[in-house]
Amino acid sequence: MDKVYLIGFMGTGKTAIGRHLQTRYDVEELDERFVQEYGSITDFFAKYGETGFRDREVELLRNSEAEIVITGGGIIERLENRTLMQESGLIIWIDTPFHLVWNRIRTDPSRPLVKSRMTVEKLFRRRRPVYARLANIRLDGTKTVRELAKEIESILEENV
Repeated sequence: MDKVYLIGFMGTGKTAIGRHLQTRYDVEELDERFVQEYGSITDFFAKYGETGFRDREVELLRNSEAEIVITGGGIIERLENRTLMQESGLIIWIDTPFHLVWNRIRTDPSRPLVKSRMTVEKLFRRRRPVYARLANIRLDGTKTVRELAKEIESILEENV
């Protein structure tokens, strides 16, 4: 099986889906890996900015050996990440409407890019077409985590 990348905006449920998939697959959640290696994402952003964070994110993506890689919402900001994912695996996009995403993330202090609804919505609108172009498969993010995990398992079984 090729590598599988789960992409989508922050708050789409990628991490929760990854936890469901960990029982059957080797899954790596890049933001969790980042915290293990560099500490709090919010603190890192404050000290090194988004550019510093994105530089480390590139390294984590490039060095991941997992079957399924759960990416952060901004992984698509760098062309080298988009190219790496396209060349090395299947890209599955969890497409979740903004109002659901906003309800999930608006009070999460661990998300340094969440400043105001307007700022986040602008970022969402900018990234959404990139996810759409990049993805091999689009899944409906209004479904439950369990339903999405089962859909992904079916896709993985078909691609073995």
